[in-house]
Amino acid sequence: MHDINKHILSGIGAFLRQRREELSYSQRDVANMTGLTVNSISAIEKGKNFSMNSFLLICRALQVQPKQVFKENIDLTPLYNLPPESRKRIETTKKLNYLVNNTDFFQSPKRVSEVLEELDSDKRESNKFSVYLTGYCKEGALEYIREGNIKKYKKKGK
Repeated sequence: MHDINKHILSGIGAFLRQRREELSYSQRDVANMTGLTVNSISAIEKGKNFSMNSFLLICRALQVQPKQVFKENIDLTPLYNLPPESRKRIETTKKLNYLVNNTDFFQSPKRVSEVLEELDSDKRESNKFSVYLTGYCKEGALEYIREGNIKKYKKKGK
């Protein structure tokens, strides 16, 4: 468990313990209703690391909606930034999604080189884009036409 989540898990554990006590259940009672061990129930109530499955089992036993446990917003800032290559991949995917789904670009058949040019992408990425475009074909958004050794991609059924 990363220390950043320690106080969150402690708060969840305290909430679950309070709810258990409101219902006059012992830890053994909750263990019997969930299939978890008494030691697991005790550890969770102390804020030790636990699985989502265990959390949901306890919520069922205590008749608590999970959203009730999270009354306050949690700071969800990631611990680390995405690496530059991941940010670039995501940006490229968004641009390509837009091109496929929100423009008329693929109304007429297009070669990978034309897609690269439209998106102002490096020509060395043509193999990667072939894979991306093939994925759109598998999803049914695009289809390809083979002209000799060349594939051209267009909107399906257009």
